[in-house]
Amino acid sequence: MIDFAQKPDRLSALLSRFELQASALTDVTDPAANLLLLAGDDGLQISEVQFWPVAAPSVRNMQQRVLLAASVSLGGGVNPMARALPAQLCMAVEPGGLVHDLAQLIAREAAAARCGGYSTLQRLLEVLVIMLLRHALQQGASQPGLIAGLADARISRALVAIHEAPQQRWRSEDLAALAGLSRSQFMACFASLVGQTPFSYLRQWRLTLVRQDLAAGARVKTVAARYGYGSQEALSHAYRQHFGQSPTQSRQKYY
Repeated sequence: MIDFAQKPDRLSALLSRFELQASALTDVTDPAANLLLLAGDDGLQISEVQFWPVAAPSVRNMQQRVLLAASVSLGGGVNPMARALPAQLCMAVEPGGLVHDLAQLIAREAAAARCGGYSTLQRLLEVLVIMLLRHALQQGASQPGLIAGLADARISRALVAIHEAPQQRWRSEDLAALAGLSRSQFMACFASLVGQTPFSYLRQWRLTLVRQDLAAGARVKTVAARYGYGSQEALSHAYRQHFGQSPTQSRQKYY
């Protein structure tokens, strides 16, 4: 049972559906490097973290500052969070903060040859990426999209509800109540921040999950019931409209 009375967790539903993976790289100029831990003036302590969620940049112009590079995946381009993030995320590592402690632990773990060191480093880097995502939500966004919606205390409650219970037969009144707004206020605010209506976003989220489940081998009938479609035919119609092919055709690509 989802307890909507608690403060909503804006990331967990997304992270649970799209696997976060991070791998440290031995070569900082590796083309796969899209997470960089940069040194400050002393050349020893990590002072900044830079992350490119989608496309990795060339790091040669800052190679001297890179203490550690990693390759990070947010689960591919189908992850709405990955698509909504800015091209580059930067976060200062301030002394005394949680990120500072984590960054220094990563640096020490990378420098030491301990048992299980590679696996430990992977987990620590994944935690660092979550910190970056939190930072992105705190900063908000200048353009409409998922980040702007999740950054808003009211609209984020509706988005989290959609993410956590896509099978629910949501009504605009239900979502507005979660946001603490009137129906008209909610519809206008959601569209302004997210750039689409709540039901357009819900449909898109459901179909993203449907496609993911089909790729994992789930049957069309099972997936239709799982995500609140009244019948296999109703899912097929929505799926074909969105992706240009039937669920069966999509599934056959993988099996």
